[in-house]
Amino acid sequence: MNIKNKTNIFSREYKEILNLYKKLHVEGTEFDDAQNTFDGKSLRFFFHPIKQIIDSTESNSLIDFGCGKAKYYFETIKIDNINYNNIADFWKIQKYFLYDPGVASFSKYPSEKADGVICIDVVEHIPEQDVIKFIDEIFRLANKFIFVIIACYPANKTLPDGRNMHLCIKTIDDWKKIILEIKVKYPHISPYVICATERKKFVAVS
Repeated sequence: MNIKNKTNIFSREYKEILNLYKKLHVEGTEFDDAQNTFDGKSLRFFFHPIKQIIDSTESNSLIDFGCGKAKYYFETIKIDNINYNNIADFWKIQKYFLYDPGVASFSKYPSEKADGVICIDVVEHIPEQDVIKFIDEIFRLANKFIFVIIACYPANKTLPDGRNMHLCIKTIDDWKKIILEIKVKYPHISPYVICATERKKFVAVS
């Protein structure tokens, strides 16, 4: 099923922030060079949970929404002492779509839904006024499940304009309320949403 590109629903601030991220992807940050900036490394903490969900939902397709440079889709990895061509090989997913508007090669918006949509460490970077629309888009693109990781604490990094990179910081209860309210529109989608506290303790909110 073809779907409409709804990126025009976001605010001017969202577009301004996106331009800053495009710049950081190319130039790097004070902590990382360009190659290692937003390269998708956070995905490594969730290899197994995502596979469990893919297997349990019998999913065959996936969208990585906000994939960064998506490093694990392009390099061999070893998991449980077994070598895999890439993370999609480990997940046994043949059809996957990588989307990140900050990376030129992945900037094309998904034109079709997928069984699952994953979004790792992205939501907290979205401007407050856009975050509900953003999460709604994640739901809208899924046929079976979404898997979302959200940080609930300030980042160590700042944007070029001096603002903290985590633009939308909420409590676990706040995120739980938002997810439950959006889920009403998508009763057939199973949300797996996890919040990370400042101590890197992960708490499931749905």
